[in-house]
Amino acid sequence: MPNPLPSLLLLPPPPVPITSASLSAAYRPSLVAVVSTLKVLSTSTQLIVVLPCPAVHAQLQAPRCQIYTELQRSLAGLYSLVCIVCANLGVDVESDTPGSIDARILLLDYDGSQHFEEEGELRPDPFVAGPIVDLPTLAVTRRQWNIVFSVDGEEGQKIFASYLKLANHRSPSLHGHVMTVAGGVSLIQRETEPVPRKPASANTHNVVAVGGTFDHLHAGHKLLLTATALLLQPARSSSAPHRRLIVGITGDELLKNKKYAEYLSSWAQRQEDVVDFLLSVLQFARGSREAEIETLSFDEPIPNGRSIHTRLKNCSIVIECVEIQDPFGPTITDESVTALVVSGETRSGGKAVNDKRAEKGWKHLDVFEVDVLNAGETEQGASQTEVFSSKISSTAIRKRRAEIALTSSL
Repeated sequence: MPNPLPSLLLLPPPPVPITSASLSAAYRPSLVAVVSTLKVLSTSTQLIVVLPCPAVHAQLQAPRCQIYTELQRSLAGLYSLVCIVCANLGVDVESDTPGSIDARILLLDYDGSQHFEEEGELRPDPFVAGPIVDLPTLAVTRRQWNIVFSVDGEEGQKIFASYLKLANHRSPSLHGHVMTVAGGVSLIQRETEPVPRKPASANTHNVVAVGGTFDHLHAGHKLLLTATALLLQPARSSSAPHRRLIVGITGDELLKNKKYAEYLSSWAQRQEDVVDFLLSVLQFARGSREAEIETLSFDEPIPNGRSIHTRLKNCSIVIECVEIQDPFGPTITDESVTALVVSGETRSGGKAVNDKRAEKGWKHLDVFEVDVLNAGETEQGASQTEVFSSKISSTAIRKRRAEIALTSSL
């Protein structure tokens, strides 16, 4: 049975400044309507949520580290809000049961003042890759949907109309049932005094790394992987070197003492889940996914165990999933790595990695951190921390599966 088509939510531009409260005011009504619609379907749904990023328009060829903080903060805020809405509505976010939702956020290079050519063949940048893309690329390469959700209001309808016009410029036309959902309140607050910013690094990165267990892929993992991809400097030509996104995935042997270990996914399954997610936010090609990627497996003895490389042919990116047997993985066996992305829980690991590299006489890595996903407070003021945390904790997910299995056996 073929997988169901994904659904699309095109959001209007975000409020300024971006905070938990302003995101909730702007997007919560839309997300509630979308989740309420999808939760009653007879299949699970992969929901692609598109977030415009006018603040970084025309800055995408600058060193990515200069826009990293702002973009990952937007991602963290929106992923948190999606999890809050799903928790409040009792929607499963980590399985493929009917009515469950697998939300994935794309960033859109869009500022509202752009005019898109209608004449001639649309030719998106052939080297473009996510997780931030322009509207013509999205429209040309992503046109088969179950439901397309547009947001009511001037800005929401403007971006939807542009997407629709671009998508229908080619044959066959856009596929999907269109549904308009309520919009929220999006305020633009002008700063009375400029906020001083630390001078941004001019470093660019073609080899970036991240590590983790990645068991039962959840929103925290999605943020970590998207933020890592965000750091890869865009290619400017076909002669640009391959960009490498290295994902260290903890080997099965190191996890046998984890809580509810019998419900851990295998390394092979976790690797497949990581690649599936990354392809959904990185790959924007006209051909089929299968035709546009090449997969190579390395099972012979190498410094960190087995490795599976997935090459995206159109944009010169290689996703390297490596089995790790220690806390360091490829960061201390591959000198070409220049950046590492960590979470608040693994912050100390970045320093340990750089200490090891210093012992070898290697350059230290630029270490970048992602925000912690935060439940905040509901409109009623009641804390949703416990329910929310169960959506972004692999241990909690395994515990819930153990409890379901126990109940089923009674």
